[in-house]
Amino acid sequence: MPSRGSHRLIRTLAGALAVTALAAPTAGARPATEWTDSSNPATTKPPAPTVTRTIDDGLDWGSAGSGAGAGAAIVLLTLAGVRAGSRARRRPAR
Repeated sequence: MPSRGSHRLIRTLAGALAVTALAAPTAGARPATEWTDSSNPATTKPPAPTVTRTIDDGLDWGSAGSGAGAGAAIVLLTLAGVRAGSRARRRPAR
């Protein structure tokens, strides 16, 4: 039978995983009905291809810094939760 400490650790890790999953961005897909007209199939044409020209200026340090900061914040909050959970119900020494 697992000890009390391992149950607490499992609960803490499950909570941290749930918070991380909720913080993850969702996909931003568009429905196909935005560019097709299903009422008249004879006149439906696929959209013309869009040409996008990009210029690579190297690493975007602002985006890299904000991503690193968000990752560090998640790690620190998780560690704080683990530490608080491990101190929560300690029995006094007899």
